[in-house]
Amino acid sequence: MDSNEPSNTPKKDENSQESGSTCWNCGSKIQNDEWCETCKAPLTNESKSEIMNREHSEESIKCWRCKGTTSGDICGICGSPLTKDGIKITAETVLPQIMSEIDSDQNFIFVLSPRDRQMKRISMKFSILEYLVGNYFQIVNSVNTNIGPEIVIEVPEKNDVYDKFEQDKILVENNLRTIIRKSISSASSDKLVILRFFYWIPEVETDRFSFAKNRWRIILFALTLVSLYLTGWLFYREIYKLVTIADNLHVNSLIFTATLLGILIIHEVGHLLMQRVKKIKLSLPYFLPLPPAPGLLSYFLLGSAGSIVRVVDPVRKRNDLFDLYFMGPIFGLVLSIALYLVGIAFPYIIDKSTLTSEVLTNIGDFQELSPNLFFGQLLDWIGASTGISPAFDPELQVLFIHPLTYAALVGIILNGLNFLPGSLLDGGFMFRSLFSERISRIFSFLSALLVMLNYNTWTFGILIMFIPRTMYQTPATNQVIPIHWSKYVLEVLALGIAICSLPLTIFFLI
Repeated sequence: MDSNEPSNTPKKDENSQESGSTCWNCGSKIQNDEWCETCKAPLTNESKSEIMNREHSEESIKCWRCKGTTSGDICGICGSPLTKDGIKITAETVLPQIMSEIDSDQNFIFVLSPRDRQMKRISMKFSILEYLVGNYFQIVNSVNTNIGPEIVIEVPEKNDVYDKFEQDKILVENNLRTIIRKSISSASSDKLVILRFFYWIPEVETDRFSFAKNRWRIILFALTLVSLYLTGWLFYREIYKLVTIADNLHVNSLIFTATLLGILIIHEVGHLLMQRVKKIKLSLPYFLPLPPAPGLLSYFLLGSAGSIVRVVDPVRKRNDLFDLYFMGPIFGLVLSIALYLVGIAFPYIIDKSTLTSEVLTNIGDFQELSPNLFFGQLLDWIGASTGISPAFDPELQVLFIHPLTYAALVGIILNGLNFLPGSLLDGGFMFRSLFSERISRIFSFLSALLVMLNYNTWTFGILIMFIPRTMYQTPATNQVIPIHWSKYVLEVLALGIAICSLPLTIFFLI
């Protein structure tokens, strides 16, 4: 082969480079026909075209090499570039003349820093890292690549060995974190584990509460207040068009706003308390307004999609990831149920004899479209059975719920639906800790579709459908330690709560 011949000239199979030629990305000598052993760039025209036509995205994609599902510019499973930016990273950091010199005597290693998507040079001999790993595990194979060391080990007898290793003083002092995945390149992959490393410095919290850093949080919080007030105002305005009830329209709207806002805050308190237990840092919440649009059944919408918190540091264990997101909806749901039981003690009851037949007809139409869910029916039955609710005869009277009850009902919907395995929902991150990315994607789509079909929650469903699931949380770095069986039981419970919290009236069943 002529050394001046372009590397993409068709070879024997017209789709890959010949062994012995040089890589088009890093210039190192090629050992096989499918990918470069040094920078892991694709060598077949098909894979190369796929990568070069893909821009950076936070969406999870299937790796062209290992077929695993991952996200970012570099595959977290096999270390191959996934996008044009990934190719750029490897091209800039791999210098063949330097890589040929890297061996066990070199005084540094390179690792990827995912926060700024740059390679970091760590003042540590590769042989030292091998020795450190060998103190905890039985090493099968090790190599120092352009994106950091890859060390294949045998699965240890006890899972706590991973904890001890990841907390080793040498790793902590050098800001090295680990990605631990099962091997996919061997018939005995169930007995082998791949260790990879990345550079991570915890965020400094000196400006955690500064205005500059929280400007958008403040703006979204203010918009949520407006959205909640407008939702309550539109709901009770429809009632005031029919009858006059106690208190004025603005007082009822303010009660609704304050109550639902308190439920949303308690939801976040649940996350923050679990954060302290698990010693995982969370960001301050982003509140998400869902402003009602007049003319689109606006007085039956939610007013808010809840809030979002982001895990500041990578989560190591799948169990921790599940617990972190499970507690928020539980706290919010418990408070919502308690407030609902308080609110049903103070309904607005009006005698039908004081109303015209036309008004009664309009009231019936209004109440048929009101949010109706299994949880609400159960709590109404509890209230009637225990005497919390006042006596009410539906043949002679009409009943309108108190704004405290209405806010609690919306709180039940928001917290309950957060258990669905949808993209940005707490249940979505819980589901990802239990199942594969492919299964999570399918259930996320089904969850979004289910919520979009409901005229009380359709705007909420749009957010679930179109906000990327990897925007706010990545999978746990250690995928080898199995998740506890109790999490599957809690997941079944969470899905049951979500179904019971979905309003029963669906578009196509009206």
